[in-house]
Amino acid sequence: MIRVISTFGTRGLLLLSLLSLPLLDAGAQRKRVGLVLSGGGAKGAAHVGVLKVLEEAGVPVDFIAGTSMGAIVGGLYAIGYDAAALDTLVREQDWLFLLGDKVYRYNLPFSEKEMTEKYLVSMPVWHRSIQVPSGFVSGQNIYNLFMDLTIGHHDSTLFARLPTPFACVASNLVDGSEVVLDRGSLPLAMRASMAIPGAFAPVVHRGMVLVDGGISNNFPADVARAMGAEILIGVDVQSELKDEKGLESVMGVVDQLTSFLGLRKYEENVKLIDLHLRPDVSSYSAASFSREAVAELIARGERAARERWPELLALKKLVGEDAPGETAPSRVRRTANARDTLRVNRVIFEGCDARDEQWLRAITRVKEGTRVTTAGIHRTIARLYGTGAFARVDFRLTGEPVPDLIFSMEPKPASSVNLGFRFDTEEMAAILLNSTLARGRLRGSRLSLTGRLSINPYVVLDYSLGNTFMHRFSLSYAFRYNDLSFYYKGVKSDNVAYRYHRVALEASNMFVKNFNLQAGVRYEYHDYRALLYANYPAGNVVVKPEGLFSYYAVARMETFDKRYYPSRGHSFRAGYTLYTDNLYSYKGASPFSALDFYYESVVTLTRRVKLIPSLHGRVLLGKPASPTLNYIGGTLAGRYLPQQIPFAGVRNLEPAQDAVVVARAKLRYRLGARHYVSLAGNYLRQGDRFFDLPGSGAMAGGELGYSYDSIIGPLDVVFNYSNWTRKPGFYFNVGYYF
Repeated sequence: MIRVISTFGTRGLLLLSLLSLPLLDAGAQRKRVGLVLSGGGAKGAAHVGVLKVLEEAGVPVDFIAGTSMGAIVGGLYAIGYDAAALDTLVREQDWLFLLGDKVYRYNLPFSEKEMTEKYLVSMPVWHRSIQVPSGFVSGQNIYNLFMDLTIGHHDSTLFARLPTPFACVASNLVDGSEVVLDRGSLPLAMRASMAIPGAFAPVVHRGMVLVDGGISNNFPADVARAMGAEILIGVDVQSELKDEKGLESVMGVVDQLTSFLGLRKYEENVKLIDLHLRPDVSSYSAASFSREAVAELIARGERAARERWPELLALKKLVGEDAPGETAPSRVRRTANARDTLRVNRVIFEGCDARDEQWLRAITRVKEGTRVTTAGIHRTIARLYGTGAFARVDFRLTGEPVPDLIFSMEPKPASSVNLGFRFDTEEMAAILLNSTLARGRLRGSRLSLTGRLSINPYVVLDYSLGNTFMHRFSLSYAFRYNDLSFYYKGVKSDNVAYRYHRVALEASNMFVKNFNLQAGVRYEYHDYRALLYANYPAGNVVVKPEGLFSYYAVARMETFDKRYYPSRGHSFRAGYTLYTDNLYSYKGASPFSALDFYYESVVTLTRRVKLIPSLHGRVLLGKPASPTLNYIGGTLAGRYLPQQIPFAGVRNLEPAQDAVVVARAKLRYRLGARHYVSLAGNYLRQGDRFFDLPGSGAMAGGELGYSYDSIIGPLDVVFNYSNWTRKPGFYFNVGYYF
């Protein structure tokens, strides 16, 4: 038998009933109605459609009991959101973002932008051991939405005292018992009730480890009856048991397991229901959170209730709602932006190092005793969470009449082990391994070792000191083995194998989150070992081991919403490098230099069609040395050599002149949520000097591609052609770029 544990207890349920008695006159005969909302993930959107019809019919709701998605809809309805407000809320949410832990890239500091969408697997290291997360998603984003929508109910309170008495159900993983949540923090209770095991991290509360209530009681009619309801209306969005075809997806298996685990309790609870409403959700799963699916599920809920209209009116009559003086108390209507701006008393930071608190106050710019907006609070949370220093950042407003604003943070292990994988037709398979040891996420030192296993492997050892948002200093060493072939008009001309060593001392300024300025000095040694071909038209390419000292500065700006397949934003890079062989001259003469630049933007033509123009160039000034020659070709800038400029239609590396500019335009069409087709063209001008470009040699090329934004990284299939090689080309890749 399942033991039911209430955070309010048996006495609490009795008190809950007593607290609700003042809602009725002593002589009132109207029966009290309980609304039971089942769990079901996205299918719970149908609850909103049912509520719209209940309001239209004038059926009163005196108690609400819900599980999982039913707890979310029920909790919000209990504090005053009516069906119309819930309809708007459910339709307008970005559910894919809410049900994940990602932060919009705009809110990430530059260091984190470079790390996101690079590794396939990333595991934190805590106390010298690898930590496997208890859930795939911590619930960071969805919980903060709950906090936003329930302002005024963050303090511990009895849910019986809400505008409509409410309770929800969770399950305790410690002993397998059912837990009725009827007091405490309302958003925390809602979050605990929807924590699907293995998908969402559980909620640790009062010695219990709470997960989705659907495991123990997915249709809590007995809870509503214990609260004092005499007539029960149940909205049931559970799916029928599936056959083998319905168990081909993860969410299909989750649905089936939930149904089996709570089957006996469900059958008992159905017998308690006076009006059992079952919207048709057969073609949807718990993960059907697309805008189209949500809209249809709301409509199906409304249809299911409207089909029972005569029974609703009969139930209303049975309740006694039409009797004089016996109407239900009027609802306190609440909207999503009802508390959009408010004054706060103190601003408190919980869970951070005392040494960091003053610094955090400065960067968040939230002042005590001033007015704040909920949007501003969420921007602060996004910035704090985006640092990567915290596993969770949320807020609460406590105290009256002017509340304190409390930011609560859970520290995240600073060290990690990361793994990336990639396959493409240029390098075949490549694996990226990284281990980072750090003392302090926000401030302190960090030692990182990164290695790539491929036909051109490399190792990078980096030590840095500083903080996340402001100045950081680093010392790094890189070793790379390159075995490269160079082409001229698609025909192999040279092949060189060499070892490359680089030592760099660098300073970075990351104070502006979307802008980064780097400056430093480095030493590069090209240890050439073999020159297998010498067929370049201008004569043999003479190479020998050479070392170069260089001074460099790079300015970067990026506001893309995604690293791959962005739908808005800009990316800009400009760099200058001064080359010497002894820190002040080159071969006894003046040093030479290189200027490079890159700009890309996304222009929205329609919701599905984007135009992506870009400009890429590199100019050598002075007397360049052979290791710094410009090159074009391939799909990624700097893939094999730092001075490599990609060009559609040129598959391999080809030497270019001292001044090169490539203009590119891509037209991308989104077929579905993750599918794209694109058509791109690029045009190149090159010459011995930058001012010779208008009259210099030209080159044109284009490509047609299909892309899929998969869970293991971008997948691209590209066909290309240029008037330089006059050969059709093909390119395929899967996995994140590195």
